[in-house]
Amino acid sequence: MIWAAVSRYSAGPIITQYAPFTASSYVDIFVNQVHRTVQMLFPTNDAIFQDDNSPIHTARSVQSWFEEHKWHFNIFPGQHNQQT
Repeated sequence: MIWAAVSRYSAGPIITQYAPFTASSYVDIFVNQVHRTVQMLFPTNDAIFQDDNSPIHTARSVQSWFEEHKWHFNIFPGQHNQQT
């Protein structure tokens, strides 16, 4: 998996994940890398996060993390607001 961030002002680092990908590892990436990068690139909390609606992205643990940090992200297309 490759994750990257781009803003109108700059680009963030490319984050790669080689190990088997689970909802837990996805949340770990957000906690340890993505959240910090988004706060740096989007200090006014106007980041838009887009995913492809894979089962990992819609897992309850991932949705809960986004709900707890919803003031930092605008979720596109909004599936994280739904319960599965």
